[in-house]
Amino acid sequence: MKYIVPMCAVLLLSACATQPDTSGIAVEQNKGNFNDQLRVDNPDLGEKLAITDVKTRQTNQLTDVVVTLSSQYKKSQYLQYQFKWFDKDGFLIKGNHSPWQPLTLFGFANTQLPGLAPSSDAVTFSLAVRKVSTESQEFKD
Repeated sequence: MKYIVPMCAVLLLSACATQPDTSGIAVEQNKGNFNDQLRVDNPDLGEKLAITDVKTRQTNQLTDVVVTLSSQYKKSQYLQYQFKWFDKDGFLIKGNHSPWQPLTLFGFANTQLPGLAPSSDAVTFSLAVRKVSTESQEFKD
């Protein structure tokens, strides 16, 4: 398995589950390379999560990826994640992105988020992670 580091991490704002199209943290692969670029739109979430590793390999002509997400926070975080796949020209492969998947990340824990390209046309990917909040969940210190 090939270890690919450095990576591109982009932080985007997600206020709550009532805004289903917003993102929190994102990793994007561009033409097989990762660039160190960090964008913080939500400092609170940016302090609580870190993308610490990205691994890729080819499996039966499909791109297989594992992204390691680490909690930098003492309490559990209720999140969702989604992979999107792009062709060699950088266009989104329509209808082939995964649905938002639920994820509970416990305090100071690490987890690996696996993704498998839907077809051999998918050569790059984007992974978005967003915070889900409800009135019954607390995200305050």
